[in-house]
Amino acid sequence: MKKLELVFKSEDQKVKTLRLNYVSGQLDNETLQSAMNRIGALKMFKVNGMNQYQVPVAARYIDTNSETIFDTRNEDKQTVK
Repeated sequence: MKKLELVFKSEDQKVKTLRLNYVSGQLDNETLQSAMNRIGALKMFKVNGMNQYQVPVAARYIDTNSETIFDTRNEDKQTVK
């Protein structure tokens, strides 16, 4: 699964990360910087009156792969029949 990690500095200068699942892998630098600037300008995420995602710092894709070793959930459904 591909995730998008957006890193910001908050109003109190702490590093904050916003992680999004199920994202397009086609987003470019300009698109992401513009979106992150809009997120900061909207001031939607405030804690104790401080904007948590104020200044864009970085954006990166995180690609996670999982490999199932075993999964008994489907076996339970088959034995119930």
